[in-house]
Amino acid sequence: MNKPKGNNTFTGALYTSAAYILWGFLPVYWKALGSVPAFEILAHRIWWSFVFAMMIILFKKQKFHLFIYKIRYFYHYKREFLFIFIASLAISANWVIFIWAVNHGKVIEASLGMYITPLISILLGIVLLRDKCGLGQSLSFFIALLGVFLLTVNYGQIPWVALSLALSSGIYSYAKKCTRLDSRVAMGYETLIGAPAALIYLSILHINGVASFGTDSYHLSILLMGAGIVTALPLIWFAEGVKRLPLSTVGVIQYITPSITFLIGLLIFKEPVSFVQWFSFILIWASIMIYIFSSSNAVSKETRLVH
Repeated sequence: MNKPKGNNTFTGALYTSAAYILWGFLPVYWKALGSVPAFEILAHRIWWSFVFAMMIILFKKQKFHLFIYKIRYFYHYKREFLFIFIASLAISANWVIFIWAVNHGKVIEASLGMYITPLISILLGIVLLRDKCGLGQSLSFFIALLGVFLLTVNYGQIPWVALSLALSSGIYSYAKKCTRLDSRVAMGYETLIGAPAALIYLSILHINGVASFGTDSYHLSILLMGAGIVTALPLIWFAEGVKRLPLSTVGVIQYITPSITFLIGLLIFKEPVSFVQWFSFILIWASIMIYIFSSSNAVSKETRLVH
């Protein structure tokens, strides 16, 4: 697979960075929905993401015609739909595991999974997509690996939840990398897969009179609807970015999310941070700086060769 170059790479980095920055700030949004059960939030995320994605598709007739065309000729695009199905299952599993972790007091282990995820993406990129990795990029990978290793040792046991979160997220990244459909159309299919189950679950809550949506708290209903937007937007940006970048590069950019989450926990939620966590955090950020520096040098050399 050819390595993306020039403006394509820069655009991909912007899209991917925007997605991870928004994902990093999402804990603040979910904190505002603290009174709503986790699985109800999940159902709203899936359903309103589908509604938002379809609104975008319907807004542009060309995208809508493409959406219908691909379904009509499913057989000719079965490989694309296979990866979309895998992506949908992976991201849904990731959300379910994260919610389970939060409900069972495993938030620290879940956050550890966010740090392991980029390493999975980098490995998948190198092994499955044959992404090239220079000396500086290899050094950054092993420094990040050391940081994650220290976090794991400090945790004190095999972090099965963290590994599951990292693996599901890594598989999602790989599946999106292998999908060449328009990001908005792909998002429409991806959310369509889980939308029926989400709607049934929300309907049952309303029938039983235990739903949080549509109650006297209007701001809560608005936030639940907005959950679809803050979920779908970064997924669309991510899909645009991952098509333009090597998966190994996406893996390094991915550290933006846990780093922002780390700072939110430290500065806003006032959570305690151990010396090992501080040291690991510094190692991981050092690895990012090394990777960016080595990648920029590689791009500069390619540019000079072209001209």
